[in-house]
Amino acid sequence: MLRFLRRRSRAAPPPPQASPLALLLGRDEVDVAGLRGRRLVRGRRVLVTGACGTVGSALCHRLKGLDPALLCLVDKDAVGLARLRHEMTGRLGGDRVVLAAADMRDRARVAEVFAAHRPELVFHTAARHGLAEVERDPCRGVADNVIGTRHVVDSAVRGDVQRLVFVSSDKAADPTSVFGATMRLGELLLQTATGGPTCFAAVRVGNLIASSGTLLSALATSISAGEVVTITHPEVTRHFMTVEEAAGLLLEAAALAEEAETFVLDMGRPVPVIELVHRYAEQLRLPEVTIRFSGLGPGEKLAEKAFADSERRIRTAHPKIWATRPAPPPAGLPQLLDALADAAGGGDAGQVRMLLRRLLPEYRPVRRPEPPGEAASHRASASPGDPPGL
Repeated sequence: MLRFLRRRSRAAPPPPQASPLALLLGRDEVDVAGLRGRRLVRGRRVLVTGACGTVGSALCHRLKGLDPALLCLVDKDAVGLARLRHEMTGRLGGDRVVLAAADMRDRARVAEVFAAHRPELVFHTAARHGLAEVERDPCRGVADNVIGTRHVVDSAVRGDVQRLVFVSSDKAADPTSVFGATMRLGELLLQTATGGPTCFAAVRVGNLIASSGTLLSALATSISAGEVVTITHPEVTRHFMTVEEAAGLLLEAAALAEEAETFVLDMGRPVPVIELVHRYAEQLRLPEVTIRFSGLGPGEKLAEKAFADSERRIRTAHPKIWATRPAPPPAGLPQLLDALADAAGGGDAGQVRMLLRRLLPEYRPVRRPEPPGEAASHRASASPGDPPGL
């Protein structure tokens, strides 16, 4: 018996099994939030806009464990706010979680919320994210993503907020869509407000998935039912990150920020979307999945990148986070933003697009989708994929 036990103790341990998430991303999940972010939050009044959104709610759940003096949840969805507060008050004292229903487009209401709760640290996650939706309605996209961000930045400066972190997108790098252009303008707004007591930072977030490896139910339903899955192009690639990685990156960026830098998580190589669908189908033990290629839609890129061609990558104190300090904003930006706000408020989509091109020389809109491809059957291969229509 002793000899048997000794032989077993010498045996090599079995190789670690890759998690479904690692198979999906082609990399392990990164927990980027360290002691810097924790020290920054503890004992401070923190405000989160877009608190009911995907990133906002994940961030709020993480913040509640970092002992803020006050956590102010801001969103235009009053019902969603009440639900979120109910989820959180069991672990963070109810008197330290306050709700503020507000639409970021309402300048007076945003100013009122900031004046009432006097935040020291702000995470601005509120935005209209649907690329296709913003492309169809650029006026609404500008109102939510540019004018709303301007109101938040102005209120932060007037209220002497110590730090503000803005959630941007990898689509802001050399944008080809209205959505990407609005995110790039959000980054520029931070630069125009530097020089005062508030420290600003932007974080470019990639395509989001849940850390469990579960993707949007639409894809699971389609594959399980044997329906056709739509992908824009057979060669389309995307950078993916988990919601938890995004929340951690926001915390760490808040601590690393010095002068309106834009931060990006090192997400490894971009992943072909068609591979994700194959892997997910195999995890569901389906012999094959039918894929239809619809062609790239207006504003969509075949491959996205974290940095613009003109931007210089800068190493940070965190090995998995890169930064860049973009070029100064164009002259006359405030006046052009006023004109953009007027055009968006008046519903003039053509004028909005023209002003976006004037504001952002790097914005090169792509509006002609590629012709759709033939539907084809594909053998499955190994872990969760991405939603139909990518």
